[in-house]
Amino acid sequence: MKPRLSLLILCILLPLFSAAAQDTLKTAFKYKDARELTLLGKPATVQDSGYHRINEPQRKDVPKAVAGLATNSAGIMVQFQTNSKAIKLKWALAKFNTLWNMTPAAINGLDLYGWNGKNWQYVATARPTALQNEDLVVSNLDGQLRHYRVHLPLYAAAEQVQVGVEESATLEKAYQDFIPRKKVVIYGSSITQGASASRPGMAYPAILSRQLNLETFNLGFSGSGKMELPLADILGQMEADVYVLDCVPNPSPEQIKERAVPFIKRLRELRPNTPILMVESIFRENAHWDQEKKVTVTRQNQEFRKAFDQLKKEKFANLYYLPTKDLIGHDHEATLDGSHLTDVGFTRLADKVGKQLKKLLR
Repeated sequence: MKPRLSLLILCILLPLFSAAAQDTLKTAFKYKDARELTLLGKPATVQDSGYHRINEPQRKDVPKAVAGLATNSAGIMVQFQTNSKAIKLKWALAKFNTLWNMTPAAINGLDLYGWNGKNWQYVATARPTALQNEDLVVSNLDGQLRHYRVHLPLYAAAEQVQVGVEESATLEKAYQDFIPRKKVVIYGSSITQGASASRPGMAYPAILSRQLNLETFNLGFSGSGKMELPLADILGQMEADVYVLDCVPNPSPEQIKERAVPFIKRLRELRPNTPILMVESIFRENAHWDQEKKVTVTRQNQEFRKAFDQLKKEKFANLYYLPTKDLIGHDHEATLDGSHLTDVGFTRLADKVGKQLKKLLR
């Protein structure tokens, strides 16, 4: 294209783009607190007004690290319906956190998904910059009434979340048909919590929630999913159709030997008929090279398997097992740092866990 013609086209289009941007800026927005919309993934046992995962009185009974991480809003989602042509999000954080192996968006940001008529489709990510955040996440929508979902931060405590739409638009709770009927509680480590997804919607509990139409409860605690008995009590107080125990990566082989059977027995006392899926640790990539780590991961999984075998010999029903083989593929490209998963790794893990859940939820 000739330079003069290109310049002419640019001169014609630039004012149009500027006008559209100005229209968006001039648009009046109204806001609703997320708690006035449809909140998913927050346990019913959590009575406080925050986006927390363990109730405040119960946090006194768990290790300090778990109590702190329990205030992170990992796995909590907001659903709503609107016909607005633009969507804004406002959110406040207790602390703007940083981790070397995670993006600011995953730690502190929000993910927006929309229902396209067949499934939940990614729309955009709300960019976090400080304790107080406001972002025009999407504009120039077609104005059709649709359902949307917002995934909250994985490694930060969201203190306030507001959804903003055009002043003249509808903003309501999700229809009942869009509220999942099945509930899955997933207890585990930093991988369960979401390290190292690129954004909140790519943690594997979030992927499962969209793919299988589930309300998932993310009880992943970074470095701290070690099967203390008070955690079994907390899980057992939560209504679930399946419990997933993805808690092998954090405890030592000795701790697994000591704790796994009593933990599962306690959970079974509280929920006699609910299926429990035990998931081995992924085989850490650096353990293929580091011989000490190789021995540790192998022993962790072996002790977890021994616990399963013992419980099955004791005639425990509705107990299932998912070994490490094939969990994240075999090309050695599913992690960010040798231990924590990328979006590729989480997609693969969700696929394997999802296949088991489909069988258990029939």
